[in-house]
Amino acid sequence: MFPSFFQCLVVITVALTVGISPPARADDTLKPKAPAGWAFGTVQVENDLFANVANTDRHYTNGLQASVLSHPLTLTGWQRDVATARVPFGLDDARPAPHRVGLALGHSIFTPDDTDTSGLVDNDRPYAAWLHLTFTLQTLWETDGRGTFQDQWKFDVGVIGPAAGGEFVQNNWHNLIGAEEADGWDNQLENEIGLNAIFERSWNSPDLSPTQLGGLQIDGIPYVVAALGNVQTYAGGGGIIRIGPDLPDDFGPARISPGVGGSEQFTPSEDGIDWYLFAGAEGRLVGRDIFLDGNLFRDSHSVDKRYFVSDLRLGAVAIWGRARVSFTHVYRTKEYSQQPKPDQFGSLTLGVAF
Repeated sequence: MFPSFFQCLVVITVALTVGISPPARADDTLKPKAPAGWAFGTVQVENDLFANVANTDRHYTNGLQASVLSHPLTLTGWQRDVATARVPFGLDDARPAPHRVGLALGHSIFTPDDTDTSGLVDNDRPYAAWLHLTFTLQTLWETDGRGTFQDQWKFDVGVIGPAAGGEFVQNNWHNLIGAEEADGWDNQLENEIGLNAIFERSWNSPDLSPTQLGGLQIDGIPYVVAALGNVQTYAGGGGIIRIGPDLPDDFGPARISPGVGGSEQFTPSEDGIDWYLFAGAEGRLVGRDIFLDGNLFRDSHSVDKRYFVSDLRLGAVAIWGRARVSFTHVYRTKEYSQQPKPDQFGSLTLGVAF
């Protein structure tokens, strides 16, 4: 039942997203404009516990990230050159609006299905942890008659392996909550410095037709992404459909990489609580994934990864004053050949404008 529902969701999402063309909205007054002067702080937690009744640890089992996105800045030198690079997709007439820079500290943990055995499980994914800093350059582009674009350049630097502290974080947390420890961390990936560069582009698309559905607004936000590095190399795209009483002029809630789309930036609510629901689909062609392929420069455990992975998601966002809370349920297709079933996990995000 669950996969069938999401397969239907993919068809609906793709159909509506493809149907969106870049011309401007028929009525720009439908969406309040985000105040230009805010900076944003965000905390994100992703965990498979959020999507399962049982307390399980499998595959991508936990992600934590804290980030800050600056007030609008006037960039100079190489930062401006990168932020305003004329990447394709028809931006010849676009004008860069606000630039922002961001910094995030992230930690992700991956485990096999079987965390009770201390031996190496050949047909299951490796234990791994990824501790990293992410530097972001964000630019909004304004066009004459074709809406708003958002570019994000992200540069990750960090470490995979015992130095990332995955065993320490997971097993100490399990001890704190009275859960069993994972016994196979001696088989984790070896220490390796991780470097990754990611480019994302999102379109704040015109309102779909009809612009009203049962008294609610509906719109779509498509995006594309490309990543290159020894941690993850992939290319993909997708989009979300939003529905709510008064949709904000932003790009939806942020996710922890490789989940893309959205931004830490949002439109604070001036009166009461704003909210919307969303559904989305995303596909990625994967050239490298260190958490499946194993270490690049040292021998380590690995599995046969799948070269196409998709994420399907449902979620809700609430904005109250300067705070935004979002929850996303993610259904991720199988990532390696021996994987017994697709994964599900939840993503909880709290953002504050200041």
